[in-house]
Amino acid sequence: MNSPSGRAGALGRAPSTGLDVIAIIGIFRRRWKLVAAVTAAMLTIALIAAYTAQPLYDAGALLKIDTTERPVAPTDEKFIQNPDQALVDSEVGILTSRDIAARVAKRLNLIADPEFNPPYDGPQQPSREQQMSTVLDYVQGGLSAGKQPQTYLVNVVFRSTDPEKSARIANAFAEEYLASSAERRAGTASRQARWLDERLKTMGAEVEQNDARVARYRAEKGITKRDMSGTVTDQQIAPISSQLAEAEAQAASARAQLQAARTQIATGGIDTVSAVLTSQVIADLRRQRAEVIRNLADLSGKYGPQHPSVLRVNQQLSEIDRQVAQEARRIVAGLQANANAAEASAAAIRSNLARIKAEQSGDSLTSVTADSLQRVADAKRLVYNRFAEAAQQTSQEERAAEPKGSIVEYAHPPKAPASPNKGLYAMLGFLMGGLLGTGIALFLEMMTKGVRTVEDVEALNVPFIASLPMIDRKRAKAEHVSLSAADYVVEHPMSRYAEALRSVRSALLLGDTVPQLIAIASSVPGEGKTNTALALGRVMAMSGDRVVLVDCDLRLGDIAKVLPEPPTTGVIEVLQDGASLASAIKPDRIEGLDVLPLNARTMTPLDLFSGERMHQLLAELRGKYDRIILDSPPLLAVSDARTLAVQADAVLMIMRWDRTPRGAIRAALSLLEQDKAPLLGAVLSMVDPRQGSSGIEDPGNYYQMYRQYQPA
Repeated sequence: MNSPSGRAGALGRAPSTGLDVIAIIGIFRRRWKLVAAVTAAMLTIALIAAYTAQPLYDAGALLKIDTTERPVAPTDEKFIQNPDQALVDSEVGILTSRDIAARVAKRLNLIADPEFNPPYDGPQQPSREQQMSTVLDYVQGGLSAGKQPQTYLVNVVFRSTDPEKSARIANAFAEEYLASSAERRAGTASRQARWLDERLKTMGAEVEQNDARVARYRAEKGITKRDMSGTVTDQQIAPISSQLAEAEAQAASARAQLQAARTQIATGGIDTVSAVLTSQVIADLRRQRAEVIRNLADLSGKYGPQHPSVLRVNQQLSEIDRQVAQEARRIVAGLQANANAAEASAAAIRSNLARIKAEQSGDSLTSVTADSLQRVADAKRLVYNRFAEAAQQTSQEERAAEPKGSIVEYAHPPKAPASPNKGLYAMLGFLMGGLLGTGIALFLEMMTKGVRTVEDVEALNVPFIASLPMIDRKRAKAEHVSLSAADYVVEHPMSRYAEALRSVRSALLLGDTVPQLIAIASSVPGEGKTNTALALGRVMAMSGDRVVLVDCDLRLGDIAKVLPEPPTTGVIEVLQDGASLASAIKPDRIEGLDVLPLNARTMTPLDLFSGERMHQLLAELRGKYDRIILDSPPLLAVSDARTLAVQADAVLMIMRWDRTPRGAIRAALSLLEQDKAPLLGAVLSMVDPRQGSSGIEDPGNYYQMYRQYQPA
C-alpha cells in the first residue's frame, strides 16, 4: 500500500464529466429493462393506432401550368424575362384557394356527403352557409398541391376515405381550376380591351397636339429640319469661318512682306528691298542709268570732268537716281497699304463672325427646346403605336380565351390506402419508444449527482478505503439500540458498520508510514463526518489504541453532546486563553478514548489552528496518544479545514453515498491538492445496501456475500 503522502499529488485531478462509451453501456446495462419497457409500450400504442385508424386514400391528377402573362400595357422586348417559378407558386395558391374549393363542392354537391358535412346532433341545425363553410374546411384540409422541382408540373392530390371519391374530387379540382383560369383570362382581356381603347383615343389626340407644337415652334424660330444641320445661323457660320481664315492668311502675308521690306531698308537701303528689285519700272531706270554711266565715262575720258557735256550727263544720272528712289518709296508705301487693307478685311470678317456666333448662342436654347419638344412627340408616338399593338392582341384574346394550363394526367382511384402506413407507424413507435426510454434512463442517471460505486470514487482519482453502511433503523428500534453510529459500534461491535470502521483502521496501519495525526474531512455539511470520527475513535479504542478526538469544528461542533457532563473548558480555551490541556480533555464512555471538546460554538474570526499554540498542542498530544483524530469542518465552508489537513499525517475524505455532489467533491479535492495535504483516501458514508436489489451497484452489496460472518 502506498503512503498517504505519495498519493496527494494526483488526487485533485477530476476526470472528464462527459459520457463516454463505457459509461453509456453501463447505463443501458443498468436501465435496459426500463428502456425495453418504454419501447414496447410505445410500439404497442403505435400498432394499435395504426390498426384502428380510418384508412385514407390519395388520388392525384397532374397539371401543367401555363406561366405566359399578357400584360395590360406593352413592354419592351429587352425587358421580357423567362417565366419565374414564383408564377407557378401563385397558380398553385389559386388552385388551392377557397373559391376553387367552393366551385368543386357545388359541382359535386359535397354538402350532402357525410364525410364533409357530418350530421349535427345539436338542438339547432346550422344554416346552409355554415354547413358550406364546414364543407370547404374539410375539402381544403384534404387537398394538397405541390409543383415538381424545376418544372411547371403540379400534382393535385386529394385524400378521402373512399378511393373513387378521392379521384373524382382531384379531377374536379383540376378541371375547375382550368375553367376558372379561362374565365379570368377572358374577363381580364375584356377589361384590358376597354381600357386600351380609352387610352388610345386620349393618346392619339396628344400625339397630334405634340406634332403641331413642334412644327409651329420650328417655323417661328427659323429652325430647319434635323437633316439640314440646325438653324439658319448655324448654316452661316461655316462659310464665314472659311472667309476669315483666308483673310487672316492674306493679312499675315502682307505683314510679312512689309516687315521684310522694313528689315532690308534698315540693313541695306531702299535699293535692296525685294519688291523694288523686282519692279519693272526700277529695272528700266537702272538700264538707263547704266547707259548714262557708260556715256559719262567716255565723255570724262575725252573732255575732262568740267566739260559741259560731262556736267549734262551727270545731271541726267542724278535725275535717274531720283526717279529710282521715288519709285522705290512708292513700292514700299504700296506694301504698307496692302498690309493695312488685308488687316482691315480680316477685322471686318472677324467682327461679322463674332456677331453671328452671338446670335448662335441665343439660338442654342431655342434649338434645345425644339429637340425636347421633338423627343416628347416621338415618345408619345412610340407609346401610341405599342398600345395599338396591345389593343389588337387583347382583342384577339378576348375572342379566344384559353385556360392557364392543361391536364397532363387524370387521377385514378388508388388500390391501397395511403394512411395509415402500418410499417411506418411501427418504425416510429419503436424509434420514439427507444428515444423516450433512453431519455428517461439518462434523466434518471443525470439526477444521480453523488457517488455510489467504487468506480465512481476512483473516477475522482481518490483511493477507495471503505464504505460505511447505513444503520438499519427498523432493526435498531426493534432491539432498542441507539441510532447514533458512535453508540451503535459499541452496542454491536461485530456489525457491518463496526467492521467497515476496522477496515478504515487497517488502511491507516498498513501503509508505508503509519499516521498518528488523522484529519477527518468532508466537502459539505451533512456527510456524517462527526459521527464517523467519533465511531472510528471508539473502534480504535476498542482495538487497544490510545486515542484522542479533537473537535475542530468551531462553528457547528457537537462532540460534547456524547460526554456525560457538559465541559467547562475546551479546545478554544486551550488555544486562545492558555488553559491547561488536562482540564480540557474528557474521557469517553469507551476506555482508551479521550475527547478534547468545544466548550461552546463560536464564530471567532481568529485563526486558532495555524499558530504556535496549535503546534504545541499537537506536539503534546502526539506524546500522549497513539492516534489523534481531528474532526475538521467542511472544506468548502470553512478555511480552518485546509489548515488542519496540512498539519495532519493523513486525511480521510468522507463522502455521503448518492448525496454529495461530485462537483463539490472535486472542488474540495482540488483544495487539498493545492495545499499538498496527505490525502489517504475516501470513505463512503451512509451507504444503503438495499439499493443493490434495484440494480444500483454499491460497495455495501459486498457485505451480503459474507453475512455468515456477522452475528444474528
